Amino acid sequence: MTHNYTRLLLIGLGLGFLAFVSVALLSDLSTLLDHATAFAWWVMLPVLALRVANWALRFVKWHFYLHVVGVRNISVRASAAVFVTGFPLAVSPGKAAEVLKSFMLQHISGAPIASTLPVVAAERLSDGMAVLLLIAWSILNLAAHDYWSVVGVALGALLLGIVILQNRPLCLALLRLLSRLPLLGRFARSFKAFYESSYKIVQLPSLLFSVGLGTLANLLDGLGVYLILVGMGLPATAETFFQALLVISLSVVAGALSGMPGSIGASDLTITGTLQRLIGLSVPQAGFATLITRFVQLWFGVLVGAAVAFAARRMLFPQPKATEGIQPLPQPEQP
Repeated sequence: MTHNYTRLLLIGLGLGFLAFVSVALLSDLSTLLDHATAFAWWVMLPVLALRVANWALRFVKWHFYLHVVGVRNISVRASAAVFVTGFPLAVSPGKAAEVLKSFMLQHISGAPIASTLPVVAAERLSDGMAVLLLIAWSILNLAAHDYWSVVGVALGALLLGIVILQNRPLCLALLRLLSRLPLLGRFARSFKAFYESSYKIVQLPSLLFSVGLGTLANLLDGLGVYLILVGMGLPATAETFFQALLVISLSVVAGALSGMPGSIGASDLTITGTLQRLIGLSVPQAGFATLITRFVQLWFGVLVGAAVAFAARRMLFPQPKATEGIQPLPQPEQP
């Protein structure tokens, strides 16, 4: 199974390299190097620190979700290892490899996979709602009313899903119907476990807590992009901050809707296009800002997650059992 997910990760890494090369070529390499030379690289220290703070807030949300679905026999250290190891898994197509986090949890705590899968999905749900709140806040401060349609469509889809999950009689009736189907009936117990965890996660107290944490976490990402723009010479004003917040928030929405590995391509193009349209940056300026932003948002986490996965591999992944060779008894010599 891990070999299949490794193949998905390699596909994502290949697409990421192509996206990097594409942005670099479209931005004119010589002009891109000029912007890199003029960039105040010292700002990368607080930018990366803000990204780590984002991870810390998101981990609190992750560990909280595990408690909500009943996984309480796992240490904070082990939970954090699973969480951080999930960063490289995001570069798989459709982020399908993130399912491996549920297999790791099963290996460590014995929790059923069907019970913890909703936690992986809930991370995206709460982050999506948080980002939409930040987009709305940015729109109000920038009077960028052209972007209200993004908020309306995405928020409507998220709320519809939450309402359906909270309608317990409807969902239980659907589960009973699935249990009677010839092929799907054998998975009835797993479907039930999946729904029960999902139902707990979307209850209002859990939802408010997780969206609140997600809002703070994504706000830090906006602050990081703001520092990148200031490092490029843009004015350190409130307008620049809200522009940065809108740019990174729109890229998250575009990446989520695309289903591309690590949001590769969709997020890159959204950041570049929005920087040009909203702020008026040139193509090389927008391309340079995109490369720096995507390194912080995606590739920095991929590197850290890969290092943690290697260091904690014995704890996270089942180890093959060594087979002890049994020496045959000596045979009596034949006369």
